[in-house]
Amino acid sequence: MARRTPLLRQQIQRALRPHQTPRLLALGVLASLPVTPLQAAEQNMQWHCKPAGDSWACDEKPAPGPAYKRPPHSTPPPQSGPRSTRGLSAAEIDWVAEEDLTPEQLAAMPAGCCGSYIAPERSDSEATLDPEAAPLRAEADSSRWLQQNTAVLQGDVKLTQGYRQLQADRAELDKASNTGTLSGNILLREPGVLITSERAAMDMDTGAAELEDASYLLHEAHLRGASARVQMTPEKVLTLEDGSFTRCEPDGNAWSLHSAELTLDPNIGEGWGKHVRLHVAGVPVFYTPYLRFPIGDQRKSGFLFPSISSSDNGGVDLSVPYYLNLAPNYDMTLTPRFISDRGEMLETELRHMSTHFDTVVSAAWLADDSGGDDQDLEDLIDDGVITEEEAYPFRGQDRWLLGVEQQGGRQARWFTEIDYTAVSDVDYFRDLGTTSLEVNSTSQLKKYGTAGYRGEHWLLQAEATEYQKLWDDAEQQYKQLPRLTLDGHYRMPSDFELQLDHDFTAFDHRDKDRDGLITGERLRVDYALTWDQRWMWGFFRPGVKLKHLSYSLDDEYLQAGANDTPSFTVPQGSLDTGLFFEREGDLFGNGYVQTFEPRLFYFYSDRENQDELINVGTGRLRTVDFDTNDLTFGYSQLFRDSRFSGSDRIDDDNRLSVGLTSRFIDSSTGIERLSASVGQVFYHDDRAIAIDLTEAQALAQAENQRSNSDYAAQISARLGKYLRFNSEVMWDADNSDRVSRGNVSLRYLDEQYRIFNLSYRYDRIPPLPSDPTDLDGDGILNEEIEQSIEQGDFSFVWPIAGDWNAIGRANYDFTHQRELETLIGVEYNDCCYRVRLVARKWLDNANANVLESLDLEEDRGIFLEFQLKGMGSIGSKVSGILSDGIVGYEQRDNGIQ
Repeated sequence: MARRTPLLRQQIQRALRPHQTPRLLALGVLASLPVTPLQAAEQNMQWHCKPAGDSWACDEKPAPGPAYKRPPHSTPPPQSGPRSTRGLSAAEIDWVAEEDLTPEQLAAMPAGCCGSYIAPERSDSEATLDPEAAPLRAEADSSRWLQQNTAVLQGDVKLTQGYRQLQADRAELDKASNTGTLSGNILLREPGVLITSERAAMDMDTGAAELEDASYLLHEAHLRGASARVQMTPEKVLTLEDGSFTRCEPDGNAWSLHSAELTLDPNIGEGWGKHVRLHVAGVPVFYTPYLRFPIGDQRKSGFLFPSISSSDNGGVDLSVPYYLNLAPNYDMTLTPRFISDRGEMLETELRHMSTHFDTVVSAAWLADDSGGDDQDLEDLIDDGVITEEEAYPFRGQDRWLLGVEQQGGRQARWFTEIDYTAVSDVDYFRDLGTTSLEVNSTSQLKKYGTAGYRGEHWLLQAEATEYQKLWDDAEQQYKQLPRLTLDGHYRMPSDFELQLDHDFTAFDHRDKDRDGLITGERLRVDYALTWDQRWMWGFFRPGVKLKHLSYSLDDEYLQAGANDTPSFTVPQGSLDTGLFFEREGDLFGNGYVQTFEPRLFYFYSDRENQDELINVGTGRLRTVDFDTNDLTFGYSQLFRDSRFSGSDRIDDDNRLSVGLTSRFIDSSTGIERLSASVGQVFYHDDRAIAIDLTEAQALAQAENQRSNSDYAAQISARLGKYLRFNSEVMWDADNSDRVSRGNVSLRYLDEQYRIFNLSYRYDRIPPLPSDPTDLDGDGILNEEIEQSIEQGDFSFVWPIAGDWNAIGRANYDFTHQRELETLIGVEYNDCCYRVRLVARKWLDNANANVLESLDLEEDRGIFLEFQLKGMGSIGSKVSGILSDGIVGYEQRDNGIQ
């Protein structure tokens, strides 16, 4: 609830301490007031003061001779600003245009602004003193006694007490209560706060003040506003009657918040108000009887700014989050959500931080989903293309999400990690979460948990992993419940390294009974001894390994006679060596160092027949292949000791990898300007070990008979301070014109967060038959489905005029001649608000990147995000779409807040 501050005059009377030693009495101030030369000439009088109990005894006495000209203070009172500030608001007084800011101030200027609020600097010795510990210094054009305890200062009055400064046309200082009343062109300044007013009352001890017809400025929060009456507590909490505030620049009023009673507390970074109205361009657009809102980074319980959006299959989507700051180390956000075409929903997030654990728990619940209302689907239903059940498969169902993230063991040898997310159905994220293309192409949700201990030489870890499909036709992965690893590493004398790795995993599958899948347990042991010799001019690393693989398979779905405890042990040897050469040169007047780095990697692995793992099952997956796949070939694979990911196979190999890298390094900065590498593998024997022996693996088997690999090359370059170029290409060694796979990208991101991305990727993949039984008279397939991937991606965020930026992306599939995603939009970002308007078209299908024969659904939408700086945003899905689709956008978004 909002805290109602009592009237200031009553508060001042309660706050006064009658027995306090009068260090700051107004009458004592008058003893140091400068007297104008004209007055001195006429009266030839001087003040004489001496302590008298709890007060000062002062009177005027004639002085012989001419009036004494008072010397200046040893520390002259600072000036609060020229009198040209008369009639200006607090924001106008301290506003400094962008061209007048120092480099440091310019770096701290809020994004989109053309200036910043800068308080005048003070260099005097009392500038940082607490007012209660500092003397009160005064200046005025004239002064007089109104009563025995009241002094009146008139004309350009300036009062300074420590870090507090006051200006006014007239001031009355009451000696008894140590309070002051001021009028006319009042300016009150404290660190981080500036208030202007026409009438004010102030407690000179505590700094509590009441000001009428006021304008105010909070520098750090970048907030300004006005009020018929402002009450300021000693803690600088402002209570505004009939007040307003905004983060806009002094000459802008794009939005403002108005309230009958508004409280701003910069100490906790929060404000709250009663009968709050949001004005946009001066027009009221939103009302709430009560609202809490942030004005800084501090956490405080209360309603957060609501979010509203609209979509084709959900209708109007309204969320009103409520934040609970339960304790310094944990909090919760509850978000009631109404989706007009689906129903009521509740989302929550609980965050907890302790000495050893950081935990986030998320949950969401939608009861009895109404299913949405998509007009395109309704047309298909009317045409009889699909049924209503097919169009709305989750209508009438409860839909939910549960997520847990935890990191444990901060600065400790033991550690834990949990990354668990579960949803009610495969379309949860597409229907109720974000609609980005990245989420649409995610096929599995990983549910992972681990706990372990890091010793000096050993790492002990226990893991559990499970997956949830997000595509109906995706292949469900095996569970790993549990996986136990024990890895040892020793650095021995004479630079010998000993690696002792142990891995035990139990594999299970939720569909094992339905599909007759093989399950069981696997033990993998890898021991390695390496002599690691490194010098400035090169390195030499010979090593020997022993790899052991054994299983205990459940025989329920094994073929008759299949071995349920296959076991394999394979010795291996390797030699990794390279040289470093350098030469200095000069290019376009810039010195550089060029390196020449040849590298050889020889690897030998004995062949042990592992056919006992292939075609031994009775179900859909007949091969023992729990977590293993062929690695995609590239330059980084030249120097690996396995061509497989996972642990279900041990290589047979006899090969030599040759690589060459050259780098160009700027001599003055040490920045690597260019790096280029090329290499190839030469095989001395055919490879017999494979994951599968089905027809689909025929090409892979042929690949294992080659005597050399494709050429692999990669290039990275810094073409300027902000421009990056990267490329990786693989091409056929027997046909240099035939590119097997490649990608190239050009990325630009500068300090002004201008973005330009251009990329292209190609992957040659053999086509799939549309129907293997459909052959013509020559035994040739009538139709094939092209699988090769050839895509281009272009995106940008670029200023077009003033604070306007253009946003765009085009992701095109050249293989099937179709658009994967196209969006174009504009962004307006100034000092107080930001608007993004994006029109988007995309293929809403998880397999859109691969198969042409699928019935792909093309979605269109217009997305709007309206963000009030310092308040909140409407339509936050736009940020997710742009962050997923445009490389560098998330970095830009974080940088311009």
